[in-house]
Amino acid sequence: MKYISYLIFFAFIAVLLFFLKNALEPKQEPVRILGSEMCNDCHGLQNMGDQKTPWKNSKHSGAYTVLFSAKAIDFNKANGLASPDKEEKCLKCHTTEFVLKGTEKSKSYNITEGVGCEGCHGAGSEYSPAEIMREESSFIRNGGVKGDEKTCLKCHNTKANKEKTLKDDACPFQETDFDYKTAFDKIKHPVSTELKNR
Repeated sequence: MKYISYLIFFAFIAVLLFFLKNALEPKQEPVRILGSEMCNDCHGLQNMGDQKTPWKNSKHSGAYTVLFSAKAIDFNKANGLASPDKEEKCLKCHTTEFVLKGTEKSKSYNITEGVGCEGCHGAGSEYSPAEIMREESSFIRNGGVKGDEKTCLKCHNTKANKEKTLKDDACPFQETDFDYKTAFDKIKHPVSTELKNR
């Protein structure tokens, strides 16, 4: 009888500790896409270097709307694919949420932004607070992505696109001679040097 009392007591303590541990553990917030408008609250300002304008003037910001072109719709129809705005093979490179597949979306995110800031720089919920953004090393340590050739080649896959087929999910409409340096020069959007020196 004595052993049963001990057994019940220790079982009770174990269950109590299990529930206490779970109650006291901080809840991990899910990684979320915030949307380019959230980024533009700061990065659209002139004193920050106005990163919004180069993005807005780029093909990235129009990447979703191009899916509604007659050319895209006709191609998908002829190849037995869903409408381009519903076809995952298209959406994976034409929207931030599919570039970052598996990441939750915040209410501020809008699919119509095309490939927004987070499509290249990672989900903003990880690094958006100003104190994290002040230093590039802090930005990267907290989930930010600098954006490099490897990032671009996830969608701008020249080798697969040369075949102009859907093999390897290649986009038949993309340029076949993607050159990272030339493309980067068109889209680069540095933070102002004044801000870096603070």
